[in-house]
Amino acid sequence: MAGGGKRLTLFLSFTLVVGGVAFVPRLLAGPADDRVATTAGGPAVTVRAVDEAGRPLGEQIVSLGNGPAMAVAQAPGHIAEPVLLGLEDAGKTVDVRLLSDDGGKRFVVNSAGDVMFGRRFQSGGDSGPQIPAGDAAAGARAVVNAVAPAFRMADLSTVNLETVVSSAAPSAAYPKKRFILESPPASVDALLALGVTVPLLANNHTRDFLDSGVADTSKALADAGLPVVGTAVGDEPEKPFQTTVHGTGVAVLGYTSVDGSYVNDSYPKTGAPTGDDDAWQYQPRTWGYGKIPTADRTIGQAWAAYERLSRAEQAAAWQSLTRTYPEIQDWVARRGHAGAARWDNRATPAQIHTVAAQSRLTIVELHSGFQFQTASAEETREMARAAIDAGAGIVICHHPHVLQGFEWYKGHLIAYSLGNFVFDQDFLSTFSSAYLRTVWDGDRLVEARLVPVEIDGYRPELATGQAARRTVNGVREDSQRSAQTIRAANGAVLTVPITRDPDTKPARFHAEHGTALITADPSKPTPVTVAVGPHTDTRIGFDGLIDPRQSNPDISVGRDLFGWGSFEDQTVDGRLAGDTHWGTAVADITDGYLHIGSAGGQEKLDRPVARIALPRHREEAADGTPLDPEPTYTIKAKVRTTGNATALFRLTPYHFDDSDPTEDPQSTPLRDVDKSTVVPSDGQWHEVSFDVQLGADGNMVLPHLGIAAGRAGSVAEQSVDFDDVSFVEWRPAAGVPDEPGAYDFVRNAGAQPVALSFTGYAS
Repeated sequence: MAGGGKRLTLFLSFTLVVGGVAFVPRLLAGPADDRVATTAGGPAVTVRAVDEAGRPLGEQIVSLGNGPAMAVAQAPGHIAEPVLLGLEDAGKTVDVRLLSDDGGKRFVVNSAGDVMFGRRFQSGGDSGPQIPAGDAAAGARAVVNAVAPAFRMADLSTVNLETVVSSAAPSAAYPKKRFILESPPASVDALLALGVTVPLLANNHTRDFLDSGVADTSKALADAGLPVVGTAVGDEPEKPFQTTVHGTGVAVLGYTSVDGSYVNDSYPKTGAPTGDDDAWQYQPRTWGYGKIPTADRTIGQAWAAYERLSRAEQAAAWQSLTRTYPEIQDWVARRGHAGAARWDNRATPAQIHTVAAQSRLTIVELHSGFQFQTASAEETREMARAAIDAGAGIVICHHPHVLQGFEWYKGHLIAYSLGNFVFDQDFLSTFSSAYLRTVWDGDRLVEARLVPVEIDGYRPELATGQAARRTVNGVREDSQRSAQTIRAANGAVLTVPITRDPDTKPARFHAEHGTALITADPSKPTPVTVAVGPHTDTRIGFDGLIDPRQSNPDISVGRDLFGWGSFEDQTVDGRLAGDTHWGTAVADITDGYLHIGSAGGQEKLDRPVARIALPRHREEAADGTPLDPEPTYTIKAKVRTTGNATALFRLTPYHFDDSDPTEDPQSTPLRDVDKSTVVPSDGQWHEVSFDVQLGADGNMVLPHLGIAAGRAGSVAEQSVDFDDVSFVEWRPAAGVPDEPGAYDFVRNAGAQPVALSFTGYAS
């Protein structure tokens, strides 16, 4: 620009998390061509910011000496943007497009899923509780410190607070409710550290301590200056959160369809107990009310009689019923008691319509669906569409505890499940998470972005590299699947195909600086060719989704169901370590591999912290008939040994049964499947692969890696190193559903080499 034009400047701050403490070592302000290095010879990446027209705003070199990092790019007149930088970015230039703040009118909303601070956070492990009773506030802040610098970069933010916030005694909890979640009042400090504006309470744990628990939670939030949203009393409508953000009126409403009735419907009406644990369900008790004559009834029989009453009669009879049967579950506000705001097919859309008429942007959050399912539920889909038809600008859902897909409905975004955000579950599928970052100009959605998160040791950490891509590709696949979940007559949850209506489009995801831009633009197809020799497997090597179908019956496609066998540092936690999701009780993870040493011939094994889910089928017809072939499995790895050690792979399948909502789930180890190998102790890596038969009765598997026992005292020192460990699920490519998926491997069972062509959709 000629003459005295104003030069653009860049403020780039490198936010590093070290030991749970976030700090900004340097804040830069200067001309666009000024560069300041924050590295002293270690790995580094150049972050270069441009405006919406592509004009340069400036750049900065950011050190990766402490592992993956988050930088914050900000410039006057623009919206600050988090930038996730992985070790694979070292030596590269990462471009970041900054949005104009449109004269201060645009604003950012961050939305995350399920949050709690009790149970395993307080019971602790070998190193003690993360949130100790004596200093719960500091402990809770430490739990969220790694992700807080990114999540609080918003003008308004929401989470699903899935817990009672109270110090009530366990004896005050809801009788016979399977899972009771209670977090100490001081843990609200973590919400403040995250910058949460609206902690929503419309979920199935808000009433875990009955009405007194709802009151305790409301008080704890109010004492911290936070609103109470998503609760009500009886049939009263919930009170919406309404505020003004950068001149725009914004409202937030929350509802749940998870009300406890399914548990009550599952109580037996006849039969005999199987043991002491369920004997109470078969014990007759004397009860009657109004039209219901007094008689001896089991809890299931009493519930069946109660269900035949009118809505008004049910409200009148509720206290009488629960005095006799306190185990009857009701987790929502109705029948004269407090609880979570309940979705009602008539009243709820009417309330959304009324609130939307008062606020320019209305955000609706729904707690609905089936737990641990990656396809959205039919009921959730219907609720989300009804909310948008009533005036919601965006719908955000949670409850399944895992990520699900996104859709556009009539131009409005629906996030079907944001999974866990701060939670203590021990399933591998619940560790991958994300939060949704949206930028608004009034009620117009300017940009939507998925920010990958990984929950490690129950703590949320920003994900980078392969971990971030795996999370994004999983959500991409779920978004493009034309499928939904339903409950069959026998109680099983089925994933069934659907046909999208003309108003609905799957969301598309485009990778940008460690995050993913969400659009409605279709992904461009890319040809992917893979050559596979006879009777061999090979990695596909494509970053994205592929259409898997092949007519050749000898070809199978494979997914790595584990994903954490590379031992590379992929999370922003201030440590240069690749031990995410590994227990490392006997192993050492350094330099990007797992090392196990032994002396005296002893067997030594290490394992990841959670079991791998084994879905028997990924899609069924409405009658339960599978629509995909049976899976087979392979364990693959690179192995290096010293002292002629024998590498041992031990796979323990489990049967996890959560089919009875009235009883605690049962997890039963079935058998150990051992595979061992001896490779030359020549200092080189050797690829090994074993097909494994786990049996049809297991739906989870726990892998162990280590060194097999030898003759006692025969060898003084032995060791085995492992890298690139994969647990692969195979299905014949001719029979899988014809939809793009996140596949990693291809197998040729034939006697001739083949050159395969797939259609890919890059990240």
